[in-house]
Amino acid sequence: MAGYQPNNLIGASSLKDIEQVKAHLRSQFERGRPILFTGAGFSSTCKSVSGDNLPVGTTLAKTLWSICFPSEPFDDGASLQDIYEAALSKDPRALKETLSRQLTVDPASVDERIVRYFTFPWHRIYTLNVDNLPDAVSRGFTLPRPLATVSLSNVGTNDDRRSAFQALPVIHLNGLMSDGPDKITFAATQYAKRLAFPDHLYLELVADIVSRPVVFIGTKLDEPSLWQHVEIRKARGTRDIREMRPGSYLVSPVLDRARASRLSEFNITWLQMTAEEFSEKVLKELTDARDAGLKLFKSGRDESGHAPQLAEVGTLATDPHRHSEFLLGQEPIWADIQSNRAIERACDKEFSETFTRLRAEKDKPRILMIAGTAGAGKSTCLMRLALRAAAQGDHVGWVDRDNELSPRDIISAMREEKGPSVLAIDDADIFGTSLSPMLYDIATEDRKPLVMIALRSGVIDRVIDSLLLKGVNIGEINVPHLTDGDIESLLDVLDRENRLGALKGKSRDQQCAKFREYAGRQLLVAMFSATSGEKLQDKAPSEFFDLPHGLQRVYAVICLSTTLRYRLTRQEILLALNDSTNEALNDIDTLVRRHIVAETTGGSIQARHRVIAEMIRDELLKRGQIADPIFGLAFMAATHKHSGVSRRHRANGLLRSLTNHDFLYRNLDLPRAQLLYQNLEDLLADDAHYWLQRGSLEVEFGDIRIAENFLNQARGLSPRDLYIDNEWAYLLFKKAHQNPRSTAATDYVAEATSTIEAIIQNPKAGPYPYHVLGSQGLAWSRVGIPSDEEKARYLNGLRTVVDSGVARYPKNNELRKLKEDLMREYLSLALSPPRS
Repeated sequence: MAGYQPNNLIGASSLKDIEQVKAHLRSQFERGRPILFTGAGFSSTCKSVSGDNLPVGTTLAKTLWSICFPSEPFDDGASLQDIYEAALSKDPRALKETLSRQLTVDPASVDERIVRYFTFPWHRIYTLNVDNLPDAVSRGFTLPRPLATVSLSNVGTNDDRRSAFQALPVIHLNGLMSDGPDKITFAATQYAKRLAFPDHLYLELVADIVSRPVVFIGTKLDEPSLWQHVEIRKARGTRDIREMRPGSYLVSPVLDRARASRLSEFNITWLQMTAEEFSEKVLKELTDARDAGLKLFKSGRDESGHAPQLAEVGTLATDPHRHSEFLLGQEPIWADIQSNRAIERACDKEFSETFTRLRAEKDKPRILMIAGTAGAGKSTCLMRLALRAAAQGDHVGWVDRDNELSPRDIISAMREEKGPSVLAIDDADIFGTSLSPMLYDIATEDRKPLVMIALRSGVIDRVIDSLLLKGVNIGEINVPHLTDGDIESLLDVLDRENRLGALKGKSRDQQCAKFREYAGRQLLVAMFSATSGEKLQDKAPSEFFDLPHGLQRVYAVICLSTTLRYRLTRQEILLALNDSTNEALNDIDTLVRRHIVAETTGGSIQARHRVIAEMIRDELLKRGQIADPIFGLAFMAATHKHSGVSRRHRANGLLRSLTNHDFLYRNLDLPRAQLLYQNLEDLLADDAHYWLQRGSLEVEFGDIRIAENFLNQARGLSPRDLYIDNEWAYLLFKKAHQNPRSTAATDYVAEATSTIEAIIQNPKAGPYPYHVLGSQGLAWSRVGIPSDEEKARYLNGLRTVVDSGVARYPKNNELRKLKEDLMREYLSLALSPPRS
C-alpha cells in the first residue's frame, strides 16, 4: 500500500475533503437517511466478560482450534470457517460456551467513541458480527433511541411496543451468538446456503445499500464478508446512465490495492481511518445534524418530515403557488384549489349550501358524504369544502390514503378538548368495515364535530352501515357530469395555464364542442381527451407498452401500488423488483423526470392518477402480465411486516390487500395464488390474517381439508377474531354440504349458524356474515333438509336474518339479490306438492 493514493481516498490529512464528507453526512443525518454497516474490527477494541479483547480472525480461530484439536499445534493454513465447522461438528456445547465467554461484551469496556455511533439517527444498522455489542451499549449507556435488535432467532417478533420510527433497528445478518452455534452464519456450508437462498433480510439490505448513503466500517475485508456487501452496489452501468446511488464511505485503516482501486465503481469513498478516528473526526463534529435527525425520529416523522398524526388543513395548504400538472391528469394538491387551477364547478354551489346547512346544525350528529365515479372530482370537491371551513374559522382535520393512524387514533384525536371541529376523510373506504363505527363515534361525540367524507359510489354499500348510523344525519351529494358552464371555466383555465394542447388555435365553439363529446365522462377523462385529442382509455395503455421493458416493469409496480392506494419509496420499488442496481434507480428517475409518474414532496412515488393506474392494471391483467407486480409488491410488503415494522405502517395495509384471497383469485388463478401464499409462508408464518386468507382461498376454490388446517392455524394465532370465526363458519357449512347425510352435518350447520348470529351483533362485522349465512344456509336447505315443512321453517329464519342485513346495508346488491333468492325458494315450497 505504500505510496498508493487512489482518487477516492481521503486520509487523515485531507482536511478539505473531510469537510466535504461532513457536509454530505450532515444533510443526510438531518433526515435520518444513512445506513451503518459494520464488519469485523468494529468491536475489536471492546473486552469480553472474560477480560480479553474480542477475538477477531486468527485469534478467534486459535481459540476454536482448541475445541477441535486440543493436543495439536495450530495450523496456520486452516481457515476460520473450516475450524468453526469442525468445532460445531465435534462439540457444539463447548463451542457455544466458548462463544458466549469470548463474545459477550463487558459494557464497561466500550469506548465512548464507539458508543457515539449508537447515538446517531441511522435509518438502520446492519452488522456481520455475532457479538452482543449493541446490547452491551444499551445496558451500559443511556441512548436517545432504544435499540431493536433483530437476529435470525427473533426476526419478525416485534411486539409493537415501540414506534417503528423511534427504535433503531440493529440487524445481525449472521445471527447472534445467543441464537446458538448452529444458527450463526459462520461455517463455509452456512455461507453457501445463504448465498444460494438469500432471505428477505438480505434482499431488504440490498435495497437499502443501493438507495441510501452507507458508512461501511471494518478492518479485514475477506469474502464472503463486508466486501461482498460493498459489491452489492455494483457498477454504475453504461456511460449514458446517470449516477443515482448515493455517495457512501468505507472506513478502514488498510485496504488492498485491487479493492481500493475498484471503490469508485460503487460510488464509495475510502476513508483511511479507524472506527474510533471516524467517530472523533467526523461524527463528533455533526452533533447539530444528529440532534435534528433524532428530533425527526422522536416526533414519529419519517425522513420527509411526515408524522403519523391527524393532519390539519391549515398546515397542509400553505403553498398556493406550488406547481402541478393537475390539468394534465395529476391528482389534485391544495395549491390547485387555491390557485383556481381546479375550477369551481356548478355543483360546488350545491355542495357549499349542504355544507353550510349541516355546519349550522351543531347540536346534531351529521355527516356530509361526497360520492362519485372514479376521476369525477370527489377529492377536489372535498378539499374545496375543507378549505372553505378553515377560512370560516373551523379547525379542520384531514385524513387521506397516506394516513397511518388507526380508527382508534383518529377517534382519540377528535375527542381531545381542542380537537378539530370538522374532519374531512378522502378515500374513506380505506377503513373498510371499520368506517361506519368510526364515523358514528366521531359524529356522536359530545362536541358533535361535522364529518365530511369522499368515496366512490360503488363502495358505499360495502362500508356504510345504515342501521348503525340511523341516528346520524347523512347529507349525501353526488358529483355530476360537466355542465356547459363548467366547460367554459375549464377552457379559460387551460388557456391561462397554457395547457390547451390540441384545442389550441380552435375557436371557442370548436373547443366547447370537443369538450361536450366527453361531458358525460369523468372530469379527468374529459380534460385529458379534449386537450390531447386521444381517448385516455387508449392513451394510458399505449403509453405503457411504448416504454422499454425496464421502464415497463417499474411502471407496472407503481401502477398496481397506486390502485391499492399506496405510494412507494425508491427502496420499496427496488425491493419489489428484486433489482437493486443503478440501472433500476435510473429507470425510476426517468419515469419521474418524464412526468409519467408523480413524486410527492416527501419523495414517495405514485401514478399520475389512480384512474390511469387502473387502466394500465386492467390491460396488464387482460394480457396476463399482472403476476410479477403482484408477487413483487407482496414480497416487499411481507418483508416490512417480518422485519418488525410497526402495525401502523401503511405497508401492512398494502399487504392485507395483496394477500386477500378474492383479490388473488380474480387477478391470478388458483395455482398461482397458492404459489404466492407458499412463497410468503416463511415471512408470515406467525400472521393470523395470512392464514385466514390462505384458508379462505381453499374454502372457496380449493381443498377443504387443507383449508381446515390453515384456518385452525389462524384461530390459534388470533382466538375470537370475528373474521376468522366467520370463515370458520363458512368452512363448517362446506363440510356439511359435502356429506349432508352424515350425523355430523347438522352439528356443523348448527355451530356455523350460532357463530354467525353472534358475529352480526358486532358493528364491525359488515354485510359479509349475512351473505355467508344466507347463501350457505340456502345451499344447505337444498341438500340437507328433506322435509318441506322443516325447510320452510328454516328458510323463514334465514329470511329474517338476511332482511335485517338488507335493512342495515340497503345498497348492498349481493344482499338484495340473496333476499330475492330466499323469497323465491320459500314461495316455491308453497307451489310444490308437500314432501315429508
